Amino acid sequence: MLSATLEIHVLNVGQGDAVLVVNRDLDAAKNAIVAAKGAAKVPSNPIDYIPYAVKNGIRLTGTVRKALLVDGGDDGYGGNVVDYLTTFGVIDERRLLQPDLALVVSHYHDDHIAGLRSVFKQRIDPKAPGQRATLADRFRPGIVYQSLPGRKTNPPSQRFADFQRDLTAAVTAAVDRTEYVDVYPGGLTGVYRGEDDPTIKIGLGAGVNGYPITVHVLASGQAVWNAAARQVVPIKSVGSAVDQNDRSIVLMLEYGSFRCLLGGDIAGNGGAGGGNFGGNAIGPGEKRYFSVHADVESVLGPALEAYFPQTPDGEWLAGKPKFTAPGYATVFKANHHGSSSSVDVHLLATLAPLVFVGSSGVKARFHAHPTQQVMNRIDATQTPQWGRRASGPVKADKVQEPNTIKGAYLTEVAAKVKGKSFTVDTRAAKIMGTTVVRPVDETIAQIQQATAKGQQLSVQVYGAGILTALADPRSSLRPTAPVSADGIYPIGPFTHFDLH
Repeated sequence: MLSATLEIHVLNVGQGDAVLVVNRDLDAAKNAIVAAKGAAKVPSNPIDYIPYAVKNGIRLTGTVRKALLVDGGDDGYGGNVVDYLTTFGVIDERRLLQPDLALVVSHYHDDHIAGLRSVFKQRIDPKAPGQRATLADRFRPGIVYQSLPGRKTNPPSQRFADFQRDLTAAVTAAVDRTEYVDVYPGGLTGVYRGEDDPTIKIGLGAGVNGYPITVHVLASGQAVWNAAARQVVPIKSVGSAVDQNDRSIVLMLEYGSFRCLLGGDIAGNGGAGGGNFGGNAIGPGEKRYFSVHADVESVLGPALEAYFPQTPDGEWLAGKPKFTAPGYATVFKANHHGSSSSVDVHLLATLAPLVFVGSSGVKARFHAHPTQQVMNRIDATQTPQWGRRASGPVKADKVQEPNTIKGAYLTEVAAKVKGKSFTVDTRAAKIMGTTVVRPVDETIAQIQQATAKGQQLSVQVYGAGILTALADPRSSLRPTAPVSADGIYPIGPFTHFDLH
């Protein structure tokens, strides 16, 4: 039997971001299927419970232990996000407060934050001509995390102001109140005062055998926590304007020996300074005034290696997670939608990811994501090895690591934009619509109990196959990967393995 307690849903919100992390109660999911269809219809493998239930319209309320929503796309997708959370049992429509749902606002750009208004509020259309539409409470997350707001760093956008107003109302409500946490620069709980580990940790309950599912906050506010130096490392801006992308909250989700990096819209170097050469490097004229970002990835890489060390040879012990390299992440969700100034080769060499997922699409101002440079960097036929950054006396790129990516997935990719073809070669990446990644519980447990190297971690990926509707008739999207014929999964599933 195979099971998957942890689910990572990269929602298709076009050119935007929304990621849902779910800790699922599989016994409760089985009971929901039995109640709706009878015991004979329950899939033999628990890993199939949720896709089967969704396909058959089975109500999944009460099957979620804990959930985390990171961003909500642009305002045109807010309703889709709420519908998705409801379909997958994350939101209980019978109550206002959702105590088991946490929300992280990665940063304050509209394509990440504006859709979140639909979680808090719903529009009530006027009943008579001349009357105005009104907003009513819809749902309140149990807790919200966002970067410490500041007069000098808050964006001037109206959507930001509207969201802050909605959030304030939920946090100050007399009953059914949302908890609130300011994320200080570097992902800290407050001003650093010498603590060994002052970073925020978001607990999402336990998975197989009681192993904890934890989200570590390691960067925010244009600063990174470095555990080796025990300090918050600020990152120098490019130019005088505040770049919200640079201020993104960076999360590392950890479950046993499985990890997933969610970096918002942080950037790297894009050129040789990030290990990118030839077809991997950003062109010298590509960094226009609105896309010149600070290099957060070059600071984040060493910080990840310090915070998440490899397992020493003498400590391959039962009951402990195991890692063969420092900074490892099984899944890497593309920073900044696969922009050429993000997803540097040096960061890829640190993470050594098994699976790569990108959120991209089309909106009014098309950003040409994912970029050819990033697709080249992640594809082993184009870049079979990744150079490492400089370390002490070792020069940058002298050490070469093998490309470890076994599966690359994109939510959607443009075919034409306003009549012009989008010609990026996505290589072997599959277009999936909303993409769901799930580590297999049994392999999590096996690695945890092992006392020797070489245990296999299995990760399953499947897609919903839904592409967004485009308002401009001159724009179109590439088709998704072939639809599954198994009767349960829309696309896939695809399974990938690495060793611990």
